[in-house]
Amino acid sequence: MKREVPIVLTFLMTLLRFCFEMLEPMLNYQIYEGVTLFSRISFSVTFMYCMGLFMGLINLTRVHGNTIRRRREHWIYSVWLLIVMYGYAILGLFFGGMESKPFTWIYDAIIVPLDSTMFSMLAFFIASSAYRAFRIRNLESIIMMVVAFVVMLGNVSLGEVIWSSESFLGGFKGIKDWFLAIPNAASQRAMGIGIFLGAYAAILRVALGLEKRYLGSLD
Repeated sequence: MKREVPIVLTFLMTLLRFCFEMLEPMLNYQIYEGVTLFSRISFSVTFMYCMGLFMGLINLTRVHGNTIRRRREHWIYSVWLLIVMYGYAILGLFFGGMESKPFTWIYDAIIVPLDSTMFSMLAFFIASSAYRAFRIRNLESIIMMVVAFVVMLGNVSLGEVIWSSESFLGGFKGIKDWFLAIPNAASQRAMGIGIFLGAYAAILRVALGLEKRYLGSLD
């Protein structure tokens, strides 16, 4: 029963969602005046998301609490994590929420600069990996390097100075826009179709009970 019940519930919810998407009368079916069945199920799913977030909060507290209690390596960072997590949550829940000045100040003065700093540091790793990827070894790497060079010049003012967008072919900017609108869009659509088919196959396997790894170890 530990496996059968989740599999049956998964199949029923998948079938129900499929019916909502395919059958308009079912989508508009009202339980009572002004309240549809779809809205009630959507509320239930939102509630489950909230419960999942709450369970993650409990698990995070348990893991880092054990780290602090056993004085493992770098345990002081676990202390800071718990202080910041619960402190910011309490500030948002009980002291004005997102309209609170301290709440917005912490976000604007601390979180945003930290995000900017992190992505600035990542830029060096991206540049390093791009250098290794764009080494000219064969025809494919030549094409990649030329396209990357043109797109880069099309996004910076230096490219406008070298080849103005008012000149032949729209300059670097015009060629960059063509690359993004035609070859790049075509490849993205092909990838999107492949991702959709892969996701559909995975969902079908889960719904039919062929994929059971999401159940974990229930022994």
